[in-house]
Amino acid sequence: MPPSISLQRCLLLPGLAALCLLQVAMGRADVPTTDSCASGLGAATIVEGQPLAGELQVISWNIQKAGNAGWAGDLQRLAPGAQLAFIQEASMQAAIADALPATSHQSFAEGYRRGALVTGVMTLSRAKASLECDLTTQEPWLRTPKATVVTEFPLAGREERLLTVNIHAVNFTLGLEHYRAQLAALDEVLQQHRGPVLIAGDLNTWSGDRLATVTAFMDRHGLKPVTFAPDLRSRVFGQALDHIFIRGLEAGAASVVEVDSSDHNPLLVSLSIPPTRLSAPETLLSAF
Repeated sequence: MPPSISLQRCLLLPGLAALCLLQVAMGRADVPTTDSCASGLGAATIVEGQPLAGELQVISWNIQKAGNAGWAGDLQRLAPGAQLAFIQEASMQAAIADALPATSHQSFAEGYRRGALVTGVMTLSRAKASLECDLTTQEPWLRTPKATVVTEFPLAGREERLLTVNIHAVNFTLGLEHYRAQLAALDEVLQQHRGPVLIAGDLNTWSGDRLATVTAFMDRHGLKPVTFAPDLRSRVFGQALDHIFIRGLEAGAASVVEVDSSDHNPLLVSLSIPPTRLSAPETLLSAF
Protein backbone atom coordinates (compact mmCIF):
# COMPACT_ATOMS: atom_id res chain seq x y z
CA MET A 1 0.00 0.00 0.00
CA PRO A 2 1.45 3.39 -0.92
CA PRO A 3 2.13 5.79 1.93
CA SER A 4 -0.56 8.36 2.59
CA ILE A 5 -0.38 11.82 4.09
CA SER A 6 -3.56 13.31 5.52
CA LEU A 7 -3.98 17.06 5.82
CA GLN A 8 -6.27 17.21 8.85
CA ARG A 9 -6.56 20.95 9.27
CA CYS A 10 -5.39 24.14 7.66
CA LEU A 11 -6.17 27.04 9.96
CA LEU A 12 -5.55 30.61 8.85
CA LEU A 13 -5.98 32.76 11.90
CA PRO A 14 -7.72 36.15 12.29
CA GLY A 15 -7.91 38.49 9.33
CA LEU A 16 -8.48 35.83 6.70
CA ALA A 17 -11.46 34.10 8.32
CA ALA A 18 -10.71 30.80 6.62
CA LEU A 19 -10.90 27.40 8.26
CA CYS A 20 -10.36 24.31 6.16
CA LEU A 21 -11.45 21.07 7.79
CA LEU A 22 -10.44 18.06 5.76
CA GLN A 23 -11.42 14.84 7.44
CA VAL A 24 -9.57 12.18 5.51
CA ALA A 25 -9.84 8.49 6.26
CA MET A 26 -6.56 6.88 7.18
CA GLY A 27 -5.02 4.85 4.41
CA ARG A 28 -7.03 6.35 1.54
CA ALA A 29 -5.10 6.85 -1.66
CA ASP A 30 -6.95 10.05 -2.64
CA VAL A 31 -5.71 12.20 0.24
CA PRO A 32 -5.23 15.94 -0.41
CA THR A 33 -1.90 17.64 -0.92
CA THR A 34 -0.44 20.39 1.26
CA ASP A 35 -1.03 23.04 -1.42
CA SER A 36 -3.74 24.69 0.70
CA CYS A 37 -1.29 24.96 3.56
CA ALA A 38 1.41 26.52 1.37
CA SER A 39 -1.05 28.97 -0.20
CA GLY A 40 -1.91 30.38 3.22
CA LEU A 41 1.64 31.40 4.11
CA GLY A 42 1.87 35.07 5.03
CA ALA A 43 -1.79 35.67 4.29
CA ALA A 44 -3.35 36.33 7.68
CA THR A 45 -3.33 39.50 9.75
CA ILE A 46 -2.48 39.05 13.41
CA VAL A 47 -4.99 40.63 15.77
CA GLU A 48 -4.28 38.65 18.92
CA GLY A 49 -1.05 38.09 20.81
CA GLN A 50 2.33 39.68 20.28
CA PRO A 51 4.89 38.88 17.55
CA LEU A 52 7.93 36.86 18.53
CA ALA A 53 10.78 39.23 19.32
CA GLY A 54 14.46 39.18 20.17
CA GLU A 55 16.42 36.02 20.84
CA LEU A 56 14.26 32.91 20.64
CA GLN A 57 14.60 30.36 23.43
CA VAL A 58 13.54 26.97 22.10
CA ILE A 59 13.02 23.51 23.58
CA SER A 60 12.22 20.31 21.66
CA TRP A 61 11.34 17.19 23.64
CA ASN A 62 9.66 13.82 23.17
CA ILE A 63 7.94 13.72 26.52
CA GLN A 64 6.92 10.02 26.35
CA LYS A 65 3.21 10.75 26.74
CA ALA A 66 3.93 12.60 30.02
CA GLY A 67 3.63 9.20 31.66
CA ASN A 68 6.61 9.41 34.01
CA ALA A 69 6.99 11.30 37.26
CA GLY A 70 8.87 14.57 37.12
CA TRP A 71 8.16 15.66 33.54
CA ALA A 72 6.37 18.87 34.58
CA GLY A 73 9.16 19.88 36.94
CA ASP A 74 11.77 19.21 34.26
CA LEU A 75 9.87 21.27 31.71
CA GLN A 76 9.47 24.18 34.13
CA ARG A 77 13.12 23.99 35.16
CA LEU A 78 14.56 23.76 31.65
CA ALA A 79 12.34 26.12 29.68
CA PRO A 80 10.86 28.83 31.92
CA GLY A 81 11.68 31.53 29.37
CA ALA A 82 10.96 29.58 26.21
CA GLN A 83 9.20 31.39 23.38
CA LEU A 84 8.69 28.12 21.53
CA ALA A 85 8.31 24.58 22.88
CA PHE A 86 8.05 21.63 20.50
CA ILE A 87 6.67 18.58 22.29
CA GLN A 88 6.34 15.12 20.76
CA GLU A 89 4.17 12.36 22.27
CA ALA A 90 2.27 15.14 24.00
CA SER A 91 -0.74 13.92 25.96
CA MET A 92 -3.80 16.14 25.92
CA GLN A 93 -4.85 14.68 29.27
CA ALA A 94 -1.61 15.82 30.94
CA ALA A 95 -2.23 19.58 30.61
CA ILE A 96 1.33 20.10 29.41
CA ALA A 97 0.69 23.74 28.55
CA ASP A 98 0.10 24.48 32.24
CA ALA A 99 3.77 23.74 32.93
CA LEU A 100 4.78 26.70 30.72
CA PRO A 101 2.18 29.39 31.38
CA ALA A 102 4.16 32.04 29.46
CA THR A 103 3.62 30.06 26.24
CA SER A 104 -0.11 30.61 26.27
CA HIS A 105 -0.82 29.64 22.65
CA GLN A 106 -1.10 25.99 21.67
CA SER A 107 -1.08 24.16 18.32
CA PHE A 108 -1.76 20.42 18.50
CA ALA A 109 -1.79 17.74 15.81
CA GLU A 110 -3.42 14.54 16.96
CA GLY A 111 -1.51 11.34 16.33
CA TYR A 112 -2.37 8.34 18.50
CA ARG A 113 -5.81 7.86 20.08
CA ARG A 114 -6.85 4.98 22.31
CA GLY A 115 -9.89 5.44 24.48
CA ALA A 116 -9.42 8.62 26.49
CA LEU A 117 -5.71 8.81 25.67
CA VAL A 118 -4.94 11.28 22.88
CA THR A 119 -1.33 12.06 21.99
CA GLY A 120 0.41 13.90 19.20
CA VAL A 121 2.76 16.80 18.59
CA MET A 122 2.21 20.08 20.41
CA THR A 123 3.77 23.46 19.70
CA LEU A 124 3.52 25.97 22.54
CA SER A 125 4.30 29.59 21.79
CA ARG A 126 4.21 33.09 23.24
CA ALA A 127 2.84 34.48 19.98
CA LYS A 128 -0.35 33.40 18.26
CA ALA A 129 0.30 31.49 15.06
CA SER A 130 -0.91 33.03 11.80
CA LEU A 131 -1.08 29.59 10.16
CA GLU A 132 -1.50 26.05 11.45
CA CYS A 133 -1.57 22.87 9.37
CA ASP A 134 -1.81 19.44 10.96
CA LEU A 135 -0.52 16.43 9.01
CA THR A 136 -0.64 12.73 9.81
CA THR A 137 1.26 9.79 8.35
CA GLN A 138 0.41 6.17 9.12
CA GLU A 139 2.86 3.73 10.60
CA PRO A 140 2.71 1.00 7.92
CA TRP A 141 2.96 -1.90 10.39
CA LEU A 142 1.13 -0.63 13.45
CA ARG A 143 -1.47 1.31 11.41
CA THR A 144 -1.23 4.15 13.93
CA PRO A 145 -0.59 7.75 12.88
CA LYS A 146 2.45 9.92 13.41
CA ALA A 147 1.76 13.65 13.45
CA THR A 148 3.37 16.84 12.16
CA VAL A 149 2.22 20.38 12.95
CA VAL A 150 3.28 23.30 10.74
CA THR A 151 2.95 26.80 12.18
CA GLU A 152 3.84 30.29 11.01
CA PHE A 153 4.52 33.15 13.43
CA PRO A 154 4.84 36.93 13.05
CA LEU A 155 8.20 38.50 13.90
CA ALA A 156 8.51 41.89 15.57
CA GLY A 157 9.73 44.59 13.19
CA ARG A 158 9.75 42.31 10.13
CA GLU A 159 7.43 41.55 7.29
CA GLU A 160 8.81 38.02 7.21
CA ARG A 161 7.31 35.30 9.34
CA LEU A 162 8.93 32.36 11.10
CA LEU A 163 7.87 28.94 9.80
CA THR A 164 8.13 26.08 12.29
CA VAL A 165 7.64 22.35 11.86
CA ASN A 166 7.15 20.03 14.83
CA ILE A 167 7.50 16.45 13.62
CA HIS A 168 7.35 12.93 15.03
CA ALA A 169 8.59 10.69 12.23
CA VAL A 170 7.31 7.23 11.36
CA ASN A 171 9.31 4.56 13.14
CA PHE A 172 8.56 0.94 12.28
CA THR A 173 9.30 0.45 8.58
CA LEU A 174 11.46 -1.97 6.62
CA GLY A 175 12.26 0.47 3.84
CA LEU A 176 12.23 4.22 3.48
CA GLU A 177 9.10 4.76 1.35
CA HIS A 178 6.80 5.96 4.15
CA TYR A 179 9.62 7.85 5.84
CA ARG A 180 10.44 9.78 2.66
CA ALA A 181 6.74 10.45 2.02
CA GLN A 182 6.30 12.08 5.43
CA LEU A 183 9.19 14.44 4.72
CA ALA A 184 8.10 15.07 1.12
CA ALA A 185 4.72 16.32 2.36
CA LEU A 186 6.61 19.38 3.61
CA ASP A 187 8.26 20.19 0.27
CA GLU A 188 5.70 22.69 -0.99
CA VAL A 189 5.49 24.63 2.28
CA LEU A 190 9.27 24.88 2.61
CA GLN A 191 9.67 25.98 -1.00
CA GLN A 192 6.97 28.65 -0.77
CA HIS A 193 7.89 30.18 2.58
CA ARG A 194 9.79 33.46 2.54
CA GLY A 195 11.54 33.82 5.85
CA PRO A 196 13.35 31.84 8.54
CA VAL A 197 12.51 28.18 9.14
CA LEU A 198 12.86 25.93 12.18
CA ILE A 199 12.23 22.16 12.06
CA ALA A 200 12.38 20.27 15.35
CA GLY A 201 11.34 16.89 16.63
CA ASP A 202 11.86 13.18 17.01
CA LEU A 203 12.90 12.14 13.52
CA ASN A 204 13.56 8.52 14.52
CA THR A 205 16.90 8.50 12.70
CA TRP A 206 17.95 5.17 14.16
CA SER A 207 19.79 4.02 11.04
CA GLY A 208 22.39 5.47 8.74
CA ASP A 209 19.94 5.33 5.83
CA ARG A 210 17.32 7.30 7.75
CA LEU A 211 19.84 9.92 8.80
CA ALA A 212 21.09 10.21 5.22
CA THR A 213 17.48 10.67 4.03
CA VAL A 214 16.87 13.46 6.54
CA THR A 215 20.21 15.11 5.78
CA ALA A 216 19.53 15.12 2.03
CA PHE A 217 16.02 16.52 2.57
CA MET A 218 17.25 19.31 4.82
CA ASP A 219 20.15 20.14 2.49
CA ARG A 220 17.73 20.41 -0.42
CA HIS A 221 15.78 23.06 1.48
CA GLY A 222 18.81 24.92 2.81
CA LEU A 223 18.38 23.82 6.43
CA LYS A 224 21.38 23.18 8.67
CA PRO A 225 21.51 21.11 11.87
CA VAL A 226 21.97 22.62 15.28
CA THR A 227 24.94 20.88 16.89
CA PHE A 228 25.28 19.94 20.55
CA ALA A 229 28.43 19.53 22.63
CA PRO A 230 28.42 17.36 24.58
CA ASP A 231 25.92 15.49 22.46
CA LEU A 232 23.66 13.76 24.99
CA ARG A 233 20.77 13.13 22.60
CA SER A 234 18.93 9.84 23.08
CA ARG A 235 20.20 7.14 20.74
CA VAL A 236 19.14 3.84 19.21
CA PHE A 237 21.73 1.67 17.46
CA GLY A 238 24.20 4.47 18.15
CA GLN A 239 22.19 7.05 16.18
CA ALA A 240 20.68 10.22 17.68
CA LEU A 241 16.89 10.37 17.26
CA ASP A 242 16.09 14.02 17.93
CA HIS A 243 17.09 17.03 15.84
CA ILE A 244 16.70 20.76 15.29
CA PHE A 245 17.32 22.19 11.81
CA ILE A 246 17.32 25.88 10.90
CA ARG A 247 17.33 28.17 7.87
CA GLY A 248 17.81 31.92 8.06
CA LEU A 249 18.53 31.68 11.79
CA GLU A 250 21.71 31.68 13.86
CA ALA A 251 22.18 29.23 16.71
CA GLY A 252 23.66 30.43 19.97
CA ALA A 253 23.97 28.33 23.11
CA ALA A 254 22.70 24.79 22.50
CA SER A 255 22.51 21.93 24.98
CA VAL A 256 20.96 18.56 25.70
CA VAL A 257 19.93 17.79 29.27
CA GLU A 258 19.76 14.27 30.67
CA VAL A 259 16.45 13.52 32.39
CA ASP A 260 14.72 10.54 33.99
CA SER A 261 11.19 11.71 33.16
CA SER A 262 11.28 10.51 29.53
CA ASP A 263 13.19 8.09 27.32
CA HIS A 264 14.31 11.13 25.29
CA ASN A 265 16.53 13.95 26.53
CA PRO A 266 15.26 17.47 25.75
CA LEU A 267 17.09 19.72 23.26
CA LEU A 268 17.52 23.43 24.04
CA VAL A 269 18.84 26.20 21.81
CA SER A 270 18.91 29.97 21.64
CA LEU A 271 18.20 31.32 18.13
CA SER A 272 18.52 34.76 16.58
CA ILE A 273 17.70 36.23 13.18
CA PRO A 274 20.68 37.90 11.49
CA PRO A 275 20.10 41.48 10.28
CA THR A 276 20.80 40.57 6.66
CA ARG A 277 20.39 37.15 5.17
CA LEU A 278 19.31 35.19 2.10
CA SER A 279 15.69 34.14 2.49
CA ALA A 280 14.35 33.20 -0.96
CA PRO A 281 14.01 29.41 -1.08
CA GLU A 282 14.56 29.35 -4.84
CA THR A 283 18.00 30.90 -4.37
CA LEU A 284 18.83 28.50 -1.59
CA LEU A 285 17.68 25.50 -3.58
CA SER A 286 19.62 26.51 -6.69
CA ALA A 287 22.82 25.34 -5.06
CA PHE A 288 21.63 21.72 -5.00
